[in-house]
Amino acid sequence: MSVAVVASSLATTLARYGRSTGLWILLLVAPVGARFMIAERGADQSLIAVDSRVPWLTSPVLGMALGVVIATLLLPVAFIYLRSNVTRRQPWQVEEVSPASRMSIAYGRWLADVTVLAAVLAATTAAGCLLAFVLLPLNEVDLPGIILTLWVIAAPPVAMVASLRLLFDARRRTRGPLGEVLFFVFWMGSLVAAAAGGPGQGYAANMFDLPGFMSPISHGQGGTDNFSIGGSPIAAGSAPIRLDIMSGIMADGYLASRLTWLGIAALIPLLAGLIHAPHVSGKTRKPAPWLKFLEPGPARPADPGARPAGAGRLPGVALVIAEARLMAGSRKGLLAMAVVAVLGLFAPYAIAGPAAMLLLVFVTTAHAGRSEQKGLLALTTTAALSPVARRIAFVLAGTVLALVMAAPAGAKGLMAGDPRVLLEAAAMGAATSGTAIFLGTLTRSSTAPRLVLLIAWYMYLNWGGANPV
Repeated sequence: MSVAVVASSLATTLARYGRSTGLWILLLVAPVGARFMIAERGADQSLIAVDSRVPWLTSPVLGMALGVVIATLLLPVAFIYLRSNVTRRQPWQVEEVSPASRMSIAYGRWLADVTVLAAVLAATTAAGCLLAFVLLPLNEVDLPGIILTLWVIAAPPVAMVASLRLLFDARRRTRGPLGEVLFFVFWMGSLVAAAAGGPGQGYAANMFDLPGFMSPISHGQGGTDNFSIGGSPIAAGSAPIRLDIMSGIMADGYLASRLTWLGIAALIPLLAGLIHAPHVSGKTRKPAPWLKFLEPGPARPADPGARPAGAGRLPGVALVIAEARLMAGSRKGLLAMAVVAVLGLFAPYAIAGPAAMLLLVFVTTAHAGRSEQKGLLALTTTAALSPVARRIAFVLAGTVLALVMAAPAGAKGLMAGDPRVLLEAAAMGAATSGTAIFLGTLTRSSTAPRLVLLIAWYMYLNWGGANPV
């Protein structure tokens, strides 16, 4: 691995980050949100609850709360930024024919990504230290305690996000939607593994805790695993709970496990460079013979003698139909929608609904990412209908597709006098397509809406299981 190539890749990537407007927004997200993440003394609600009680605010608890929120709830935001910011387009036509080591290039980019995310942690740390002077008595402010707890908890998972971004970008199949799905699975799996591991002790037990919140919280309350993150009801009239966060930070094997996770994160870019697959121009994979019927046939030849097309009688309806056809895509997409619709005949909508939403997430985000590119927007502004009208048609088309997939299950419900399936499908379709086009317009990418909607889909899946229709 060449140090010169690493330094060049690092400097070039940091220079590109410096021209990113999104970087400044990312730097402001945590400090602005920090004020709303911390439960001050006497509060009756908190993002973190232990034994259904609000933790008593101290300097280590303040740092722990910020670290937990970053290590859990804000990781998808970091992945979205790394995946869709100004560095998403790379000069691979030049890099991949140069003699420079792919491992060196990948490592330089990883260091740049970690530097940017470390700046976010630094901004959050500064906000936390400022809040300590506002929310705590002056003699109880412990700045080293805030810094230590925040960075020990949040640094390893943040570094792992940068590593996974490079690992998924190294292979052709994971450079697209599959990479976002795999990150979502990894993120949820790390949270489940931390919770399932319980308040274990020792190095091996702490290695299951990538988010890093288990030991500080559980050891701080004598080994309890009865806590929740993300906002939970607090028992009325309950007294605050006092946590000894530093005892969990200094527990046997905890700091060693955090260093190990940092080491693993630092080795993954080397693996990404080792398994890097060169980019290819255009589609090179051929479909299996038994799937050829799903491929589009040859284009109809042009007719030079055809009359010019006249103006549409219902341009708004035609636009909705066009958007729905672009979302549905090829015969594969239509077949998948048909399968989901048939599933509604035999399974409760608590199963068919999430299946329909998952399919809708991918088709709407892919189309939103395509249609909101700057070059295409410059062209569509010259059309008879404005881009705003097209976005409204986008939401209507997504809602129509959701209703079409819910039609068999909805028909069964209407025959039984229950319209809930169709109402739920319409709400789900409108919310999914509306979120896709809104985030696609903001980011000019399909990555951010896809990952946000995957999280929403997981919540919908669990809500559907608790509310079967």
